[in-house]
Parts: sequence; structure tokens; C-alpha cells
Amino acid sequence: MRSHLAIVVGEDFRDPRGVMTAISSVELVAVASTVHPLAIKGKTKQIGLPDFADHVQVLSDRTSLSEGRDFGVLSPQTCRVDGQATRHDMIVSGLGWGRLPLWRVERDLDEGRLVRLNTRALGRESQVKAEAYLAPRLDIPAGPAGRAFVEALRNVVSHQD
Repeated sequence: MRSHLAIVVGEDFRDPRGVMTAISSVELVAVASTVHPLAIKGKTKQIGLPDFADHVQVLSDRTSLSEGRDFGVLSPQTCRVDGQATRHDMIVSGLGWGRLPLWRVERDLDEGRLVRLNTRALGRESQVKAEAYLAPRLDIPAGPAGRAFVEALRNVVSHQD
């Protein structure tokens, strides 16, 4: 754990130097551009798990924490990018498919740039829920700004429940 405070989605990055406190959930949706072959195939029938192997899966998080580890990879054809924004842009452009947070793609879905992939292999309605955690370091106490951020975040989250 290199940071003093992190927001972590999922269970895969637990570290004994930090304490993880659940703060919210994140809906992840499997999507593709409306012109992508998987989206076109999904108009007439369900997409099976083997179908995903024929198409580029766009992934993010090329950090040292995930190096050599794969999370939710279904295709041998992958494109790894440095951030969610790049991943989103590539998927909207039709260069591949992937899972993105619902909050990021909701407008694209509503406006017809993206579609949920028609499959049950990636969750009901191509959607899964992952828990988001606040993860401060135990061995390095937060300073005044860090404590204020944690308090503000907890206030925002408590008003969403």
C-alpha cells in the first residue's frame, strides 16, 4: 500500500497496513458500442461466454498492485489502458467491450451510444455489484486534510443510504 488513504473497489486489494471500511457499492455493467459485433449479435440472441473470446476486452488498472493478476478477464484478446476514462472512450468508439461503473455509462446507455451486452454470463442484466471501501493506513495517521476528507466522505455516504 503506497498511499496514506485509498478508495478501493472490490476485495482483491486488501493490505494488512490498511483497514477497509465499506462505504458504498458500485454497479459494474458489461457494455459495448451499438456498432460492436457483440452488441449486434445480442440483438437477436443471448451472447454465450465463448463468444467473448473472439473480441477485444478493454481493461484498466495497469498498476504494480495488479501486475501479473487478472480480474474478470474473459477474452485472450485484451487491451490494457491506464484509466477508466480511456477505457470508456475506447468502448464507446467500438474498439472493444468491457465492464464499467454504471454511473459512468448511464448517460451513454440512455442516449444509445452503448448497450448492455445480452448475456447472463456477466450477471443479471450484464451487471454485478462490487463493494467500495475507504482504506486509510494504520501505520501512518491521517493529517488534518485527510481527516477532513474522510469525514466529508462519510457524511456524503451516510446521506445516500
